[in-house]
Amino acid sequence: MAELAALHEQSTFRAEVQGGVESTLLGISSSIVPILLFAGLLGHQASAAAFWATMVTVAVVPIVGLCLGGHPAVHASSRTASLLAYIGLVMQLGLAADGASAATGAFSPQQLVLGLAAGSVLFTAASCLIVVAGFLKLGNIFKMIPSTVTAGIGNSSALLLVWLAAQQLLHSVWLEAFTAGAMLLCYLAWPPLQSRVRLLLHVPATLASALIGIAIAMGLAPSALGGYAPATVETGWLAIGLWPALLDHDLGHLLIVGLPGAVALALVMILETFTTIALMETRHGLSVDANRQLLVLGGSNLVGAVLGGVPCTASPIRCLASWNSGARGSLAALTGAVLTGALVLVLSSWLLSLPAGVMAGLFLLQAPFMVDTLFLERLKQMAASRSLHTAGATDLGFWITVVISLAGFFGSLIWACFLGIGLSALAVLRRVSRNLTAQWAYMDQYRSRRVRSASQSNMLGHLRCHVGILRLTGHLFFGNSTRLTQLVAELDGAAVAVVIDVSRVHDVDPSGLSALQWVVRALADRKLMVVLTGVQHTTSRELKDSLHPLMEVEQRVDLDRGLELCEEWVLRASMQNGHTVHAVALEQNQLLDQLDTEEIAAVLALGERREVAPGEVLFKQHAVADGLWLLEDGTVSILAGNSGPDSPRLATVGPGQFVGEMGYIDGKLRSATARADTAVRAMHLDKAAIATLIEHRPITALTITRNIARELSNRVRNASILLADDVAATNSEGADSTLSSFSRL
Repeated sequence: MAELAALHEQSTFRAEVQGGVESTLLGISSSIVPILLFAGLLGHQASAAAFWATMVTVAVVPIVGLCLGGHPAVHASSRTASLLAYIGLVMQLGLAADGASAATGAFSPQQLVLGLAAGSVLFTAASCLIVVAGFLKLGNIFKMIPSTVTAGIGNSSALLLVWLAAQQLLHSVWLEAFTAGAMLLCYLAWPPLQSRVRLLLHVPATLASALIGIAIAMGLAPSALGGYAPATVETGWLAIGLWPALLDHDLGHLLIVGLPGAVALALVMILETFTTIALMETRHGLSVDANRQLLVLGGSNLVGAVLGGVPCTASPIRCLASWNSGARGSLAALTGAVLTGALVLVLSSWLLSLPAGVMAGLFLLQAPFMVDTLFLERLKQMAASRSLHTAGATDLGFWITVVISLAGFFGSLIWACFLGIGLSALAVLRRVSRNLTAQWAYMDQYRSRRVRSASQSNMLGHLRCHVGILRLTGHLFFGNSTRLTQLVAELDGAAVAVVIDVSRVHDVDPSGLSALQWVVRALADRKLMVVLTGVQHTTSRELKDSLHPLMEVEQRVDLDRGLELCEEWVLRASMQNGHTVHAVALEQNQLLDQLDTEEIAAVLALGERREVAPGEVLFKQHAVADGLWLLEDGTVSILAGNSGPDSPRLATVGPGQFVGEMGYIDGKLRSATARADTAVRAMHLDKAAIATLIEHRPITALTITRNIARELSNRVRNASILLADDVAATNSEGADSTLSSFSRL
């Protein structure tokens, strides 16, 4: 056993080291991007600062992240988008600090020092913002930022890299363009070669392309790379050592100028990290604590900012390479950080003197990693269909991504960030604005559990828009109060009654409360019957206290009873004689359908006529079934539980209908209570009568059984919507058990 444990430990150690090596090889191209971008945007005068920043970022910041408790599968490195945002901030602050030379368009050494000093201060502030977001537990909110923002920023970064490559080649000789083209060709041809030669699988396409470029440069122009002399680490670029240079300038002005950029930088860093986390969660089933990762991201970069590093965020290439190699622990990330730092140190001489062609080629090789794949697929679809429009919601996200990409390229990533989040937020609000509270429903979707006659049901079907139903859910607050007031204008013009159910409202603020009160009064002013339901069941004390005193509305305990009141109102208004409930002769009871006159007389001769006072119970739940009731006049409600006024109602039946029918079928205990709502006249068929009927008139008994089955089917179908929504919330046994109880009555 000990040998097996040692072997497993050795295997795990090997997988961790291999994961770190794979992470280094596949991620080295992104690790050296700071050197490339510093040289491309700030000039070769920034080479020493770039080398120092790269060493801090690749070797120190990831290790600090591990010490802070970062997820072992989330490997960090410099990323192009956040790096471009940071360099843009450095350039903006450098020019703002020394405006005298800004007109010449040159970035002087003095501006470089001031820009890096002020940029590191704002980078520190951005890291602190991320830490604060982690302490405030905003991680899951940042996870909800639409992917269109990330896609747009990535696309604009890719365009900037292509532009930088073009700038490198613009004034170069043919050799530089040839080198860049050869590197790009190698990058495209490398995957097919890997599928044929297995030894090439461990050599990334980017690394192979870079080696091809260097080989071409050395072969055709041996002096291009110069001799090998490892770069020295100049601690003079330590950020806290540069900060005193800001004392002779208006530091407050610089901070104000750079504050939007710092916020944008924090957002880009969060987006890059959370995009990688989402990739690992969906592809490999990881569970990463978003808030803890914010603390790790902000804390590790805070150290990097103070030391003079550049933004370091989660790298999808490194994460996937390590995970696919079998690494699952922190050792892989630690190995990757150490190896990357050593590799950058060894290659420093060549990295700081790369020819323009190799540098341009590396820019071009980074661009494909930045472009959103879904965006490219959409472009291909547009090219294939020769159409700029498709049905559905695909176009909205696509065009928002286009706007963000162009804003980031022609403006800045600061503009792209804020514009992207703003446009995406507006798009989301536009899509969900109709669902922030609710929409009007009508009687084709909701009916009470009052069992109606065929003529009444048919009439309510024709008058479905006469009753509007509004079911409010969740929180009523300033975010949906305006939407709530808009619902008044959206009510169907045929409506004469409305039901507003608040049983599922959990909380309310003054804005939401004021909006709801306004809606109630506006509907009442239109001479509509307004019924409030569920006030007693809402968990919001403020809502209860404010709605109870309203005198202009009716109130009912639940939606079911509110719907019944409105249905009665509509039926009463549509009936010429002013009544909706009529006495129905026993001979016309639904139980006796399809029986001839002789059979009906025989059944009624076995029964006993009874009168029941309002509120009296016909039978109780769990009592022994003693027969069934044929209603001649009055209404009876079937209640789940006792006979209290707040008991959930399963159904209400009236003249011409019957209750207690399952006593006829199986004679088992009652599963619900039947209570008279009004004075009731009925006939009771007891067990003896039923037994006599089955023995002497089996054909008649079979017809009655078919009538019971048909009526039960109609009752279950009519009650199914409200049973699913309401009874499950009030009955601990759930809607299925209640439905079963209803069918056993």
